[in-house]
Amino acid sequence: MWRLIRPYIRNLYRMLNALRYFIYDYKRYLKYSGFKSDFGDDELRNYNSVMVYHGLEKSLSYKERNQNSGWKNAYQILDLLKEASKTTRFGYHDIASLQVLEKFINLPENINDKRAVKINEEIKKYKQFKSNENHGAFEYTNQDYKKGVLENPEQFFFSRYSLREFKNKIVKHEDINRAVKLAMKTPSVCNRQAWGIYHTSKQEIKDVVLKYQHGNKPFGVKIPNLIIVTTDLKAFFSADEHYQHWIDGGILSMSLMYAFHSIGIATCALNWSAKPKNDLELRNKINIKDNHTIIMVLAVGYPDETNKVCASTRRPTEEVYQELELK
Repeated sequence: MWRLIRPYIRNLYRMLNALRYFIYDYKRYLKYSGFKSDFGDDELRNYNSVMVYHGLEKSLSYKERNQNSGWKNAYQILDLLKEASKTTRFGYHDIASLQVLEKFINLPENINDKRAVKINEEIKKYKQFKSNENHGAFEYTNQDYKKGVLENPEQFFFSRYSLREFKNKIVKHEDINRAVKLAMKTPSVCNRQAWGIYHTSKQEIKDVVLKYQHGNKPFGVKIPNLIIVTTDLKAFFSADEHYQHWIDGGILSMSLMYAFHSIGIATCALNWSAKPKNDLELRNKINIKDNHTIIMVLAVGYPDETNKVCASTRRPTEEVYQELELK
């Protein structure tokens, strides 16, 4: 009898747990996401700014653009600059938005438009928002694109394995920074770049983190460097973006692993499909912002001269790939 009902009880337990975990994520989204549009919050305002000015960047990048497009975004940027000017805490996107707006109103087809003239007068107040970087759009040739083409991409991709044992040596800070800088080229929704990357090589902190991550027990104590990848819920404003932080954080995580691989440093992805209890307890012990969702933990270290790795063979492509067709 017990053998017959046991699967049903197990499934019920799993469904109830899933509901509890969904409620935890839902409550976090309600509490920390950016749908409240409080532009006095510097981080929230900057996420809005990049979403709006990236719309103008796309408009600037089209070879044949609609001359009437972009004005709504232009006025939104102007409003956000007004909000930013009320504080001395200018963010990266506050500053970038001004240059994008200037490029837009100075397009040959816009420069004499009465709207452009009016906006140009307004933005004279915000010259403190000065950026030395190139925002907006620029010419990008096929030769530029070819600079990134690998001579042997199979060699690069097929040589990456997850290492669970590393050289007994802390990864240099400049190597960590270099990989992070490379990974920051990762695409994200509306270019919001809503990531947080937390790093430590201190044993007492690694011990705390790994206590709440399941699956590292045989090798966790030997991990030289540890990274926690997070995504900021403040960057997401609407209900249809409720899952976007997982997507953007996941893409960054893979970029980070390939970035480390490209400079000769090994990694192992440690999943954070954690119980709410573990997530809360970890947050009580380390300095992760409340509005940052933990995406994954990453073990980082230099490879030994010889290593043993899981074969981790891949399914044949025909089991994964198919042509998309209408039903």
